[in-house]
Amino acid sequence: MSVTASASKNKVAKKLSERYLRNAGEYYLNRFPASSAHFLSVMTRKIDRSCRDHPDQNRDQWIVHVRDVIIPHFQNLGFINDPLYAEAVFNSLKNRGYSKAKIRSRMMQKSIPAELIDTHIQSGFTDKEAVITFAKKKKIGIYRPTAYADYKEKQKDLGKLARAGFSYEVAISVFE
Repeated sequence: MSVTASASKNKVAKKLSERYLRNAGEYYLNRFPASSAHFLSVMTRKIDRSCRDHPDQNRDQWIVHVRDVIIPHFQNLGFINDPLYAEAVFNSLKNRGYSKAKIRSRMMQKSIPAELIDTHIQSGFTDKEAVITFAKKKKIGIYRPTAYADYKEKQKDLGKLARAGFSYEVAISVFE
């Protein structure tokens, strides 16, 4: 093990302060977009790390501070905007050709509120549109440049569609 690797393992986390949490939050939000719930979980991990190294700090007090003071501060600045973030994530996943089920799952992983997920999923978007986009991107079915040599190749492509979250009826429509 090198000297730098062992030194980084023993690094003590900084002590929590209002300024430290704001700067850390700003640094994070400048690099990654996030929903308010996801941002809270990121900051909670930072608080937990600091409280492990400095047991005299009150973990719950700092989490409440992030939720009640820092998140509204970043919402006022426009760094955190849940509806806009949900729309961007939805459009990104839709353009990749993901099914409604996969989009719902990914958006839930990103801690987007359920009502925002439902709003976007029910916006007239269908799995038929998504499967066509997915098939074009992956060159599956009628979008395949060469004909299927055997049954196994078609089954592999059906497997790709199933893993992407499409039902059998929707997946088979790409081959017709």
